[in-house]
Amino acid sequence: MKNSSFIHTSFIGSLIFSITGMLLMINNHVNSANLLLLIGVVFTVAFLILSVMEINKSTKLSSNQKIVWTIGLIAFLNVPSILYYFISRKYV
Repeated sequence: MKNSSFIHTSFIGSLIFSITGMLLMINNHVNSANLLLLIGVVFTVAFLILSVMEINKSTKLSSNQKIVWTIGLIAFLNVPSILYYFISRKYV
């Protein structure tokens, strides 16, 4: 897949920036925590868009599976994103 490196980068970036920003916000109330959270949101949106594009272009998935994965990623972003990235992405 052409977008493979972008999907990896956006997923890892979203995790790192979101978790770091959240921890800084909870523990220290650092002003830069908001910036880290914003960067995390940008990476998360990029991951969401690239993943949905990859799912919908897949020839290995049925139409019903594409719909379920797309709705799952959009509606319940965190858990399906982790499942998709670590488990199901190799089957797409």
